[in-house]
This record gives sequence, structure tokens and C-alpha cells, in this order.
Amino acid sequence: MIGGVIWGSNLADDYFIKSHGVKTPDAFWKVVIRGDGRTIAWIVPNSKEATAKRLDDYLVTVEEIEQLTGEMLPVTGDARTTKPVGSWVVPIGCDKG
Repeated sequence: MIGGVIWGSNLADDYFIKSHGVKTPDAFWKVVIRGDGRTIAWIVPNSKEATAKRLDDYLVTVEEIEQLTGEMLPVTGDARTTKPVGSWVVPIGCDKG
């Protein structure tokens, strides 16, 4: 699992610049690489509308994250350019749903 933030130019959500000198990220990204080579990636906006129920709305390709962030992620082949149609199902018994 690899993740990070996307800094943007949305000054409306930068609540802590004055008090702490810290900008608020506009979005967060996450990539999960399974042992079998399957990969899934999201860019999730830092907003109240971004909920677990809407996770599929934020699916992207690894390539999109690389282009946006300038990072080169350890993903090769079709896994870089393939976007699943939906987020993976949480296994039965998993308490992380």
C-alpha cells in the first residue's frame, strides 16, 4: 500500500495556515498492490462529500496518480493503466469495512 497527498490551490480549505503555517491537502491518493499483481488506486478529495459509500467515484489508474504527483510508483504493465470498475469487496469477517 502506497499513499500520499495532493496539494492544490484551494485556499478555502486552508484553515491552519494562519495558526500553524500548514496548508490543507486538496486530496489524498492511495494505491494497493496485491501479491498476485492486481492493483487498485483512488484519488479522494478532502471534502465531506468523500465518504466510503462513494469510494468507487474516486477510482483512477496508477498512471493518473503518477501524472498528477510526478511520482513513479512500482507498478508495471497493464496494472498501471487499468482502472477496475469497482472497489474490491471486503472479505467476510474483516472488521475494516
